[in-house]
Amino acid sequence: MIELDDDSRDALAEAFNLALGEAAASFADIVHEEIQMTVPVVELLPRAELVRQLQGLPRQGATTKLCSIAQRFDRQQGGLSTEAVLLFPEHGSLEIVRRMLGDCSPAAEQISELEQDALAEVGNIIINSCMNSLAHIFDAEMIGTLPGVRSAEPQELFASHPGNEMVLMARIGMNMLAQQISGYVLFLMELSALETGIERIRHFFELDPTPA
Repeated sequence: MIELDDDSRDALAEAFNLALGEAAASFADIVHEEIQMTVPVVELLPRAELVRQLQGLPRQGATTKLCSIAQRFDRQQGGLSTEAVLLFPEHGSLEIVRRMLGDCSPAAEQISELEQDALAEVGNIIINSCMNSLAHIFDAEMIGTLPGVRSAEPQELFASHPGNEMVLMARIGMNMLAQQISGYVLFLMELSALETGIERIRHFFELDPTPA
């Protein structure tokens, strides 16, 4: 069982905070609004607990669904992988794409194909900006999949994963101030890749290697 010491937790939080800096600026350009970021929260927890936390996120509108834009990244040489997920309440995601597309019509109840494509582009810009920064910190080329867009309840988004599987979650909130829409960026890293990631991040911040 891997446990995070304070130095490792702080280094991980700072690494993901740096990764989100340029991404938040890119997002602000897309929606033409100021973006406020929360302090990163780094946790090592079972996926079942992740689902429980996502179910408790603040929502806008009547629906409890979340819109997920997700990409998986693997180091070209292997041994290091992460899943980057951009999450918005479904109502919030519809507002975002309408601002992008200049659509002033009333919000529909479901995301159209055009809106899915627009959300995939949002995710592609934000997530790849994050991963470019992390690749520099990891000192590794990270190869990503195309973004996948889903709208579902939290338990459905992670239904294919064992509930007791432990993951590293780095959660950072991104809030559109004028619209009061909150989005969340999650980096899900499996334990098999966690040790490699921690050592590379500690090295980047010139910390001593993790004790054996």
